[in-house]
This record gives sequence, C-alpha cells and structure tokens, in this order.
Amino acid sequence: MLDDDTMCYRHNDRVAAVSCQRCERPICAQCMNQASVGFHCPECARSGAQKVIPARTLMGRRAAPVTVGLIVANLAVFLVQQSSNTGSGQSVTEWGVLYGPAVADGEWWRIVTSGFLHASLIHVGLNMYALWNFGPVLEQALGRVRYGLTYLAGLLAGAMAVLAFSPDTPTLGASGAVLGLAGALGAVLWSRGIKPHQTSLGGIFLVNLALPILIPQISFWGHFGGIAGGFAAGWLLSWLPARYRQSTTTALGATAALCLVLFAVAVFSATAGI
Repeated sequence: MLDDDTMCYRHNDRVAAVSCQRCERPICAQCMNQASVGFHCPECARSGAQKVIPARTLMGRRAAPVTVGLIVANLAVFLVQQSSNTGSGQSVTEWGVLYGPAVADGEWWRIVTSGFLHASLIHVGLNMYALWNFGPVLEQALGRVRYGLTYLAGLLAGAMAVLAFSPDTPTLGASGAVLGLAGALGAVLWSRGIKPHQTSLGGIFLVNLALPILIPQISFWGHFGGIAGGFAAGWLLSWLPARYRQSTTTALGATAALCLVLFAVAVFSATAGI
C-alpha cells in the first residue's frame, strides 16, 4: 500500500494515488491511464505492446489471490446454476435470489447468495471483467483482509438498498459488490486529496447509475447501494488510519461492524416491509 506521503514520480508536488501496474512507479490522478487491469503511467501506456515484461514479474505484480478466488467462486456458482436449471426441483437461482418476502420469512442467506448468482453468461462475464479490472489494484492498495471486507460491504449494502426500496423485485448479480470496489477506490483516492470525479471513476459511477434508468432490468438500488457501501468501507479503511490516527485494527473492526450493521438493516428492511 502506498504511504500517504508518497509523491508522483512525474509531479513531485502531488500525492500518488496508486502504483503503475507495469513499472510500479507511484502516479497521481493526472498520470493514471486506465488499463485492462488497474492503471498505467504515461510511459507504460505509450509503450503498449512494445514493452516486454517477463512472465514471472508480470504474475508477481498482478498477484491478487482474493480477486482470483472471487472470480472462480462466481463462475463456479454460475455453472451450478446452469446445471440446476435443468432439474425438476428447485433451482439454485430460485433458492438463492434476493427476494424481500423470502428474506422476511427467515431466508436470510439470500442477502449473500444473491451476490454470487447471475442471470446469463453475458451478465456474469461483464461483472467478472469489471472485478478483474478494479480488484487487483485495490487488493494491492488495501491488503487481502481489508479488500475482502470491502467487497462484502458493497455486496451487503447493495442488497440492503434493494430490500429497503424494491423488496418485491427478485435481484441477483455481483454488480453491487464490484461497484463497491469502485466506490472504495474513490474513497482511497479522496483520502489522498484526489477528487474521484476527476478520474475515470467519475464516468464509471455515472454510467452505472444511469444504466438502470435506461434498462429497467438492471437494479438501480443494487448499484447505488454497492457504491455507497464500498465508499463507506474505503473511508473507514483509509481515512481512519490516515486522518484520525486510528490503528489498522480499529479500522478493520469498524469495517467489520459496518458489514454487520448492513446485514442487520437488510433483514430489518425485508421484515418491516420498508
């Protein structure tokens, strides 16, 4: 993780936001170029395919075991979904989809399982592509445990928002959790004095909040809740230690407490029929 006083290698008066995924040099928001995975510095972005990186070095820099594990889990669950849809009994989708009345009846697991279910190959493919795009850079910045809590916070916040504002609409997908990572990255950048809307994240937030308006099948509240929950987790994990001199343990505890609160409010929202 970059220290709060790490400066951009090209602008020594600007705090670095992330490290280049290729050369690992610290870069500020102005120098961040969106890549297939994370961000590249201007030199690496211009060199493109001409720059040769040994496979061992490449794998070492992009090592993101939690991200890979989440992608494998989502794809495995999707395969199980497809096989269960051909049976005569209740399918995995029916058993795990987020649905307010079912959660109110005590089927609380749907709050979590719905985040690993997908409606189609395109649906899971787009979400996993986004996860691979955001995941490694944030996992590198936060560390595995804090990154995992951030993903969970986005998932739970998305489910909570759906149960609070659209409980009768069956909802599924990892979009809330994945957008939670984008929200957390925005919080990390903000903690370094970089405004998220001045980076590519601003457009990502705008598109993902506008899409549900244009395509009713996409859950607005799942997207909005995920972004908000991820931002809250990112704030706790980056601002508490940096701005308020709280220990990493305190920040972890606060984020874990946030996840518990999100889960409890989700259950309450479904039960109360808000």
